[in-house]
Amino acid sequence: MITPCLVMTFYMLPRQFLEFGEQKRFFLYNYIDLLIVDEAGQVSPEIAAGAFSLAKKSVIVVDVYQIEPVWSVSRAMDKALAVSNGAIQSLDEFDLLEQTGLNSSRSSVMKVAAKCCKYEKFDEKGLFLSEHRRCYNEIIDYCNMLVYKGNLQPMSGNGKEDEKIAIKHWPQMGFKQIDTEYSSRKGSSRENRLEAEQIAEWLKNNFKFITNTYPKEVKENLIGIITPFKAQVECIKSELKKQVPTNHSKISVGTVHTFQGTERKIIILSTVYGKNDGCFFIDANKSLMNVAVSRAKDNFFMFGDINCLKETQSSASGLLKRCLNADTVVTD
Repeated sequence: MITPCLVMTFYMLPRQFLEFGEQKRFFLYNYIDLLIVDEAGQVSPEIAAGAFSLAKKSVIVVDVYQIEPVWSVSRAMDKALAVSNGAIQSLDEFDLLEQTGLNSSRSSVMKVAAKCCKYEKFDEKGLFLSEHRRCYNEIIDYCNMLVYKGNLQPMSGNGKEDEKIAIKHWPQMGFKQIDTEYSSRKGSSRENRLEAEQIAEWLKNNFKFITNTYPKEVKENLIGIITPFKAQVECIKSELKKQVPTNHSKISVGTVHTFQGTERKIIILSTVYGKNDGCFFIDANKSLMNVAVSRAKDNFFMFGDINCLKETQSSASGLLKRCLNADTVVTD
């Protein structure tokens, strides 16, 4: 009901507020009534800074426990640019830039906004939106324990107690054991052909059942396959083309980063690692597993060797192993 309401990226925004007059061009500073920044944790400050000069007010929306920006500037380069352009007088002052979030190497719009915000909850700056409505409780409980310190309030209820749940005999958090000693290196990435084959085979057997169970849903919104490695993305896509030739394009496959901001009824995680590999990438950043698991609305299934996950429940993989117990094996 608000007009005009313009939706665009930070790269597009400046040119939309560029005016022409009296033989020159000028920007419409202080012109936007309200600038709303979504997924602000993924935006580096220098990319967004100019946009704020065009707005009177702004609201920054972000989940601090989701994926960070991909920074194109190293810390050393960031220091050199700050000094050479007069942002700081000496390298000793760079720590102050980092504390305020006004650096380009390890910061985000979210961090800058938090430093400016007078509200605080649960010992963190900003207003905390505690009610979670996307996932069933069994799914979001993992994320609540992993990063949110129990502060989220799951609002969807337990899937096993929901009489209206689409697929009653499937667990909300489940796994399919695929015995693997080691994954295979492919350049700087990894792949696991056996996992890809079994994921494709499972979907070949269940795709029609899933789509029939959700007759009113767009097929592209039903199934997502997430994996830590780009090589495995291509491996899975190749297998889907072989085994699910008519419907492979309706199944989303990608790394965690490609699923940020989206959701699917069913999410499958291909861990790739064999039991003797360990699982460094999964445990390297808890935000990755937080995003991966919370993309699932009804069911989250891990396909892989559960023995690659750690035993320590303080780690992302160890906590996942705890949630995927013997009662949640996917056999269909």
